[in-house]
Amino acid sequence: MAQQLIVEGSDAIVVSEICIKRKLPPPKGYSDKQEFIDKFAKSAGSYNQAVTAFKNALEDPALNRIGIILDADEQGAAHRWGTLKNILHEQFPDFDLSPYSPTANGIVIEILPSLTIGIWVMPDNISTGYLEHFIAKLAPQADKLWLHANETVENLHKTDFCKFSLIRKQKALVHTWLAWQKEPGRPIGAAIQAGYFDAKALAADSFVDWMGRVFELEN
Repeated sequence: MAQQLIVEGSDAIVVSEICIKRKLPPPKGYSDKQEFIDKFAKSAGSYNQAVTAFKNALEDPALNRIGIILDADEQGAAHRWGTLKNILHEQFPDFDLSPYSPTANGIVIEILPSLTIGIWVMPDNISTGYLEHFIAKLAPQADKLWLHANETVENLHKTDFCKFSLIRKQKALVHTWLAWQKEPGRPIGAAIQAGYFDAKALAADSFVDWMGRVFELEN
């Protein structure tokens, strides 16, 4: 039996690096880092593509553990859950989904003895936003450069020539801060690997715990 993690966007490596830094055992059958990125974690692209990949995974009898990570964006976690709940209801009409809803710990559902489903909506299953809202909580909050990036992005957003919307402000912040490092412009996954972000921060605890509850891990 196989396992699959579906990730909106192209952020499978981000999940991989967080798990490695936290010394979380790899999913059973995917102990190699490249196998994790290439076979276990599916970077699905857009939200719609991720939802389609989720539907396809549910129809694959070889998969016994399926996880999906979506961004809440402006719609919020409840809206994202509503979409996935409808898909699950269509696939498993006799299963009672009413006890389940987004919580800070994510959603884990044992649909069948042979099928476990996990749902995580970035950043925290409650707030609007996306991956960068989650990643920002792993940044060194007292770092002078981080504080300066916050102030700079905040001031820019107040101008009439700012190009990014309010919901994208955290994305601008994270990538501005990364652009000002000794090695500017590292992708988030590489930045976690380099220690720019602290994967051991308290803010990542619930996500790492969710991964351990959804998937069967190596001993």
